[in-house]
Amino acid sequence: MTFILIFRGTIVYDDLTHILYKNMYFGSYNHAYFPEIFNKSGQPALVAKYGDWFTYERTPRALIFKRDAPKVKDLTAMIKLMRYNNFKHDPLSRCNCTPPYSGENAIAARCDLNPANGTYPFGALGHRPHAATDMKVTTFELFKSQSFQAQSGPPFDDVPAFQWSTSSFKDNSHSTCHESRTLVNVKTLVVWRETQLCEATQLGKL
Repeated sequence: MTFILIFRGTIVYDDLTHILYKNMYFGSYNHAYFPEIFNKSGQPALVAKYGDWFTYERTPRALIFKRDAPKVKDLTAMIKLMRYNNFKHDPLSRCNCTPPYSGENAIAARCDLNPANGTYPFGALGHRPHAATDMKVTTFELFKSQSFQAQSGPPFDDVPAFQWSTSSFKDNSHSTCHESRTLVNVKTLVVWRETQLCEATQLGKL
């Protein structure tokens, strides 16, 4: 498994198959894995100021993946993990905040659920129009037909479904969005032409 990171003209890549074999997964969650990119992107200063949240190894998503990824045995479990958010009850979602947790500290964020009058050490943990909006996953069998499964909409297994009319962000422009972002399952076929990703065709609801 070759992993590549690009940051402001710097490209770093390496074969990380040994990590995949050792852990049975490789976590990627918006924190730089390679030290060169980590340092160049200013993360050490943020770690010094705010702590583990800005590290690759100890940020909440890293700890949730470490705890839950080994439990994944099938496609259904993988989809559930990739959309996981139970921030009010998961101890790994806790923070030095008021209230003492954040919808950001989950695999699939729901910052819209953080109270606007809460207090947070930095903006990413607070109330903002930010959430996971889709999930894509494939398996070896799906890969053989160049397909994957996708789900659209913020997570709502363990948290309320997003709804524009009840959201504090209802005045934000959203003319092309559905009123309530509930789940849409699709199986998608990736079409390649001359080695270029050309289009993705929806085959139907699962």
